[in-house]
Amino acid sequence: MRFTLKDYQTEAVGKILTTLGYAREDWHGRQRRTAFALSSTTGSGKTVIAATVIEALLHGSDEFDVESDPSAVVLWVSKDPALNAQTRSRFIECADRIPAGDLVLLDKTFAEESLQTRTVYFINPDKLGKSADFVKHTDDRHVTFWEILANTIKDEEKTLYMILDEAHEGMKDQSSGEQTIVQKIINGNGENPAVPIVWGISATVKRYDEAMAKADAFTKEKNVVIDPKAVQDSGLLKNALTLDIPDEDAEMSTTMVRDATLDFVEMCERWDAYCDEQGIDPVMPLLVAQIPNRTAGEKDTEKGRKEEDEIIHLVLETIRKHWPDMPEDCVAHVLGDRAIIKVGAYEIPKVAPQDVEHDHRIRVLLAKDAVSTGWDCPRAEVLVSLRPGKEDTYVTQLLGRMVRTPLAQQTSVERLNAASCYLPHFDKQTAKVVAEEIMGMREPRTGGGAAVAKVMLKPVTVTRNNDVPDEVFKVIQALPSFAKPAAAPKPIKRILKAAQALAQDELVPDADKTAHEAMFDVLDAITEANQEAVEAQTKRIMTADIRRILAKRGEEEATDDTSQRDVDAATVDDALRHLRRLITTSVVNRYLSRNMQAAINEAVERGEDPSTVDITAIRANVAALGLIDADVQKSVEDAANALTQLWLKTKARDIANLPDSRQPTYRAIQDMAREPEPVAIDIKTDERVASVDTDRKPLPTESKHLLATPDGDYPLELKMAKNRWERATIKHEQALGTLEGWYRNPSSPGKNSLRISHKSGDNWKSVQPDFVFVHFDAELLPSIIDPHGAHLGDSAPKLKALAEYADEYGDMFDRIIAVGVERDDVLLGLDLKNSKVRRAVYESPADTDSIKRLYENHGKKYTAIPPSV
Repeated sequence: MRFTLKDYQTEAVGKILTTLGYAREDWHGRQRRTAFALSSTTGSGKTVIAATVIEALLHGSDEFDVESDPSAVVLWVSKDPALNAQTRSRFIECADRIPAGDLVLLDKTFAEESLQTRTVYFINPDKLGKSADFVKHTDDRHVTFWEILANTIKDEEKTLYMILDEAHEGMKDQSSGEQTIVQKIINGNGENPAVPIVWGISATVKRYDEAMAKADAFTKEKNVVIDPKAVQDSGLLKNALTLDIPDEDAEMSTTMVRDATLDFVEMCERWDAYCDEQGIDPVMPLLVAQIPNRTAGEKDTEKGRKEEDEIIHLVLETIRKHWPDMPEDCVAHVLGDRAIIKVGAYEIPKVAPQDVEHDHRIRVLLAKDAVSTGWDCPRAEVLVSLRPGKEDTYVTQLLGRMVRTPLAQQTSVERLNAASCYLPHFDKQTAKVVAEEIMGMREPRTGGGAAVAKVMLKPVTVTRNNDVPDEVFKVIQALPSFAKPAAAPKPIKRILKAAQALAQDELVPDADKTAHEAMFDVLDAITEANQEAVEAQTKRIMTADIRRILAKRGEEEATDDTSQRDVDAATVDDALRHLRRLITTSVVNRYLSRNMQAAINEAVERGEDPSTVDITAIRANVAALGLIDADVQKSVEDAANALTQLWLKTKARDIANLPDSRQPTYRAIQDMAREPEPVAIDIKTDERVASVDTDRKPLPTESKHLLATPDGDYPLELKMAKNRWERATIKHEQALGTLEGWYRNPSSPGKNSLRISHKSGDNWKSVQPDFVFVHFDAELLPSIIDPHGAHLGDSAPKLKALAEYADEYGDMFDRIIAVGVERDDVLLGLDLKNSKVRRAVYESPADTDSIKRLYENHGKKYTAIPPSV
């Protein structure tokens, strides 16, 4: 796998491989069929997850500790041949151990009687319709697709894994009562049997789940579900979407196309400057112009085509007028019912949707429906839709294609972390629904969109507030903040990744050699401290016990005897395999090479023939380390962890000064920690925020926030504006008269937030308290105030995390208060700097009633909620 997976992707891959492993055993052992799904929001990298799983199935994986499945046959089904071609290209790009020749687009030219193992086949339902050649016997075809499928399923030496992309497609009940083609592949069509294993992939799996629940032949396993918040936090998606919708009902199409073009030109200039500053390949932004479908009754008429051409010509003329540097050949279209379009001076070629991303000549794309589902084009930065205002379902899905980041990471330029959508024919209510669905404030009606942190109407830019002293920024940035450790930490893999990165950036010379030598020193010390045990295990490895059983005719019992034979290389490999799983293949192989070379050098120094060195004995001696009664893995991991921490601490400033393109690598290394590690709080220099709510009413503003408009105002984000407790907290702190500045701590764990890591059960979690206020009382003193209801499910672990933080770092704060109960318009808070209160928190059960009693027994009035909020 060429790509480094995000934590949530790694976790999903592990769960899927486990499910598939059990499914394979159930099929071959009990003829039990299995169905499950991967459910994740648009933009989460589902294709990369699938590619990683398939690569591990076909070729094994040390990282996920799975052997290859020599019986594996993968059938990938999606609704569109273009999507299959795009997926195949994506697999070639990221799964380097799957040969391109093993990724086969199935069609009627396939003439074999069965699908072959270690191969991925792609098919779409249109190729299997009743009139399709692929399902008929002809002079040239002696076996149909259905017979090929049946032969594959019935072959006991094969395991067919069916993967259904966009799993909600093809599962809808038909009015005729007949199965869809997809359902026939899954359940059988009366001639071929049902497939043994079905893995669905979709952002919305409800329809798939319902269909599989009705399929008696299958056992439905638990779905693998990815938390949308984890995707938001990953940097794969834009931070925000800007929706621009006119207030008045007048015809605004041309005006909106103009505004979209001007915005697009600005984005091009910003990307050019950013890429030049960062020293990276240029990003070529794309402007998507979505034209309406033809009017009813005019779909196939000359009049309808002429009307459509007039709209296209008007759009392009408007774009050209406001983009003087518009290249001659930069326009293309994906209109399914048109070939080359000639309007005015424009000759517009038709392209396949999957080709748009990599064809950088295309800067303006004309579209209708072709880019709504499955299309992947991260460089699409601006959308202008001329569709009617009630088309919110389609646009919600399309917006999911607008939120991917071109570099698969966020940038240090906030404007480049947002996409813009101009919707001249949307009414206000439609805009409200779309915005709230995307932000997760209401349940999506159809799904398929992407969850992003915020949707902005009439955005404004906030920058560092000149009314807040610089010292306030420094106080907050100096507060203790800790990154959450990895769910499954692998310190050895971490140090090797760190060594590679630090060497690449010329921060640590010979980092890879230094890392390996640090671990070799530990292995040498263990070998020396356990010399007798190592020698005993080496001897056992070097002699293989052979048991011979002899049964004589006429005798009731067989006799046996055991003899010993010299070991061969394969036996030593088996012993080494265990050590490789403990401390990685890289470390073991490099350690072997070092020891072998040392033995050869010693032989040469003694004047002996180096070919007489017993390489097998050296290999057995190393393999013995995995069999002795010593915790070799922990000792090596401890050394790796210590060196990684030292590097990250001493090189922190140098790493911070690296280009944006290198920051995700180091964040990934940081996220691989096995225990909480200190991280800096990086307060943004600028941010785009909404100035109106989804009803287009001005959002309330407050002063003295670290980021503000030129007038010193900070518009409260929609969720905060509707939260009485948070607004009351801000008002109370403002009213104390000593406030110098405050910070709305981001709710997601990231470089901009104050993070508190804590353990909840067996899992590490990250808490981001809501507010940091800095008051002046002889000196600048920070306070954490966290309004979080005691009735909420995460209140107990969050409260204990704050208490532990106060235990360790309370002396650095004026106050640490958890606000959790409202009584008669008064907010009650727990003073977590009080040791008795902290003890009560630690001793309290975690249920809601107990947490509420904590506030009743130990809480004190924090503030009254003013009527104005």
